[in-house]
Amino acid sequence: MKNNRRTANKIFLYLIIILGAIVFLIPYVYMIFASTQNNEMIIGGGLNFKFGSSLVDNWNALMSRFDYGRVLFNSLFIACASTFLATASSTMAGYALAKFDFRGNKTIFRLIMLARMVPGFTTLIPLFYLLSRMGLTNSYAGLIIPAIAATSSVFIMRQYIYQFPNELLESARIDGASEWRIFISIVIPVLKPTIITNALLIFMGSWNSYLFPLVMISDPKKFTVSLVIKNMSVAGMEPINYGALMLVLTISVIPIILLYFFVQSKFKDVGVSSAIK
Repeated sequence: MKNNRRTANKIFLYLIIILGAIVFLIPYVYMIFASTQNNEMIIGGGLNFKFGSSLVDNWNALMSRFDYGRVLFNSLFIACASTFLATASSTMAGYALAKFDFRGNKTIFRLIMLARMVPGFTTLIPLFYLLSRMGLTNSYAGLIIPAIAATSSVFIMRQYIYQFPNELLESARIDGASEWRIFISIVIPVLKPTIITNALLIFMGSWNSYLFPLVMISDPKKFTVSLVIKNMSVAGMEPINYGALMLVLTISVIPIILLYFFVQSKFKDVGVSSAIK
């Protein structure tokens, strides 16, 4: 009786998962089909899950209006640089806040918590003013440098590193290891899954960012993917080319998917509990 109930529960759970996967994937599948279609097929009525013959035309329309290869480079460069700087700074800051008892430690952590509660758009204008006074508007640096102060990432790393066993650190210090060597050789390998997760969240946030690049960037040569999507979805002198828009959306998802599969292979069964063993 219990076995039958367990089997029924598993079947019900799998059905829910499959149903959720189908509902989640349908928009992406349709987006791929629509990227090969023209406006007549897309808005002609109903959902058309058929490949069209306008893929090349949509790509040419996209390239004639935007240098999309450069746009992809802009987004990738900004996202990768922001991810590297934010991950490095948040990991080091989280380690210092979690494992070093210095004057002002708790105050700094409270300020970080307070900064997390402030909506980002409220600091957008003051940040723009500061960067403009520094001559960093309309530049890659203006979009990348603010990522160093990733308060949410610092909070995440601090909370995980706080659980790191002090005994392991003290043992390394007794053996004569420097603080930098302890951080590089002991802390980072053990917290690798957390660091990768944090980096993935930072990358996705930077890749999908729209409001900050909209305020900071006016040169079309420095446009990011999100700005191109917005410009293409606004009707102007010409009607919206929905096929080209769907093509942009399809391409914009590919880096996130590739990154996910890449970092998934980096996850190992390594954690704080295994470090004690």
